[in-house]
Amino acid sequence: MFLLTENAKTELQNRLKLADSKQFIRLQMRKSCFMKVKLTLEETIQPNDAEITNDELHFIIDNGECHYFNNKTLDFIPDTTGFMQFEII
Repeated sequence: MFLLTENAKTELQNRLKLADSKQFIRLQMRKSCFMKVKLTLEETIQPNDAEITNDELHFIIDNGECHYFNNKTLDFIPDTTGFMQFEII
């Protein structure tokens, strides 16, 4: 479905280590910023979610947003302006 850059993979693994029991990475497109991704860590999958395993990481995406991630790359942009973000490119 999508690829991960090394920056994104490293940042996600670090966040999961700090998240205790949360094992799923929810990806949502930010409605106000095209191609910016909102990321949250969650414990469970909702009924309308698709689960995608990528590089041993478990992502959940609302079925209505899956098409945004097809054939794209998820990247992490390190903090340079006080705001860390993930971006789908």
